[in-house]
Amino acid sequence: MMQDRSAIHFSFDKVHGFPSGTGNTQAEVFCETRDIVQSVLHGFNGCIMAYGQTGSGKTHTLVGDLSSSADAGLLTRSLSELAREIGRIEDGSTFHVDISVVEIYCEVIKDLLSTNSGGASLAVQQDREYGLIIAGAVKVAVANKGELEALTRQGLARRTVASTCTNAASSRSHCLITLIVQRRLPDGGLMHGKLTLVDLAGSERQDKTRAQGVTFEEGKLINKSLSALGNVVNALADNPSGHIPYRDSKLTRALQDTLGGKARMALIICCSPAASDAAETLSSLRFGARAKGIMTSLQVPSERKAGSSELTQQLAAALQANKQLREEIAERKAAAGQSVTRIPSTHDGRPCGAARQDAGGLEQTSTSLWKPAWLLVVDLLTVACCLVSLHCWLVYYL
Repeated sequence: MMQDRSAIHFSFDKVHGFPSGTGNTQAEVFCETRDIVQSVLHGFNGCIMAYGQTGSGKTHTLVGDLSSSADAGLLTRSLSELAREIGRIEDGSTFHVDISVVEIYCEVIKDLLSTNSGGASLAVQQDREYGLIIAGAVKVAVANKGELEALTRQGLARRTVASTCTNAASSRSHCLITLIVQRRLPDGGLMHGKLTLVDLAGSERQDKTRAQGVTFEEGKLINKSLSALGNVVNALADNPSGHIPYRDSKLTRALQDTLGGKARMALIICCSPAASDAAETLSSLRFGARAKGIMTSLQVPSERKAGSSELTQQLAAALQANKQLREEIAERKAAAGQSVTRIPSTHDGRPCGAARQDAGGLEQTSTSLWKPAWLLVVDLLTVACCLVSLHCWLVYYL
């Protein structure tokens, strides 16, 4: 790239669409991120973020044309890839996939799948199982491509857009589309992974967009949050062990576990080929080059056993089984005590001496054989319940 007749060089992993006319397709772009999508099934978190000025093609890259298989974006292709990989896994695991769609508009997090359009702003919270989550966001199960496309259309239709001089349908918010995958292993363990597609609102210059009123204020907050994102990227690249200003913006807070190295991430820089946009293109390229310098150290995800709620259910089932066994033992003891044994007796109905000795021996022998058996069953069940309770307590507090 040239600036003031001096060349500026950038180094990226891949460049698509240059030179013009090379015919790069959406499928070729997806090939660069396929490994990130596949890793979600094995407990990793993944993130694909599109960054660039308004109108540069970010939404087209991530979502594309939902009615065209050739122009489908990374979202549809990611679900198809997940379905193919699930079909190849033959270890007896079962999978469950949910989708959530939220936007960050003027520092307010809104749920785009919620029927309550006037709901309160959502908050970013820490969850023991899933890490950072947007608490209260609606999660809807998806089983096929059709359901995904319908929910995506529903969410994007509620996204805040406005017309400016540079883009007739300019997004006025950052949009986060998340696919949450839960994998239940044959031994009962659980693994969680999520894939987040981040469609950032485009950076703007008021002298170009000529925005006024509300649109102008939206543009200022967009630029402010993008600036906060840039500060986080700079801090991570310069001193990752130091203070990272994640809380300066709702955007950076929501992406903290992604930017901080707990996810496999791909950053797509979308640039305009127009000479009039050279300054914005240069700024986007510099951001991408800076982000490329972030060094991450992913940890291999560990298998997670059943959560505290499931352990509580198992404990309740064990206690119920214990109760039923106690009742059964009591019924058998009662039946054994009521069983009729013909014993020789005298004329007044009392057993004779020899018969009394035999009856006493029979009762004593029956008791000595029966009592240790049922006590052993009760003791074993009591120990099992205590172990389950201890496991539940450890999961809850640790």
